[in-house]
Amino acid sequence: MVSAAGLALTLPNNLPLLLVGVLLFTAGFFAAHATASGWVGLLARQHRAEASALYLFAYYAGSSALGACSGLAYAAGGWNASVAYVCVLLALGFAVAVLVARRARRTAR
Repeated sequence: MVSAAGLALTLPNNLPLLLVGVLLFTAGFFAAHATASGWVGLLARQHRAEASALYLFAYYAGSSALGACSGLAYAAGGWNASVAYVCVLLALGFAVAVLVARRARRTAR
């Protein structure tokens, strides 16, 4: 949510808002990454090192591929299209986090 709010603040043509938006987006992104990385260790019942390595592989592979695709969004529609693209990715990430949290609760019972 913090990342999405920061991303929205990058839309107006206002430098102070842009700077605050970039700060919020970056803080939210790295907080989410740290949380997800921590979940791997909590949710993996065995082979935790392998699970952590797989998470990092998926993180870097996904950010490379999806980051490259953000250039296509920018080429197609400028900054507004890039923001829309990243919002879709944030929504997908949020949905995955909700599913993982629900599954973890069911498994813990």
